Amino acid sequence: MEGFETTIVGDKGYIKVTGDMDNEKAGEALRNAFNQVYDQGKRTIVLDLSDVQIINSYGIGKVLTCYKRLKAENGVLMVTPLQGFVKETFELLMLDKLLPTDKS
Repeated sequence: MEGFETTIVGDKGYIKVTGDMDNEKAGEALRNAFNQVYDQGKRTIVLDLSDVQIINSYGIGKVLTCYKRLKAENGVLMVTPLQGFVKETFELLMLDKLLPTDKS
């Protein structure tokens, strides 16, 4: 895993997360991608988790770290529509109430 693809569209930054979010390497890739978008001044960041099959407490922790950093600057962390195990995990932890869905 090299890193996650980032794109900027208008006032939003997008991070395309690939692979499973269950280890330090994936967490580091998310952190690097987040910093890349954040350092460009974007305070609305959308995580595309559509290619993620598994997310555990480690991955959730990294997502929440991003959320807290944005929240501190009145920013917002969003997700694309979730599916499968990732959707179930977010609903179980009530993260679907915390992170709005980007429907654009």
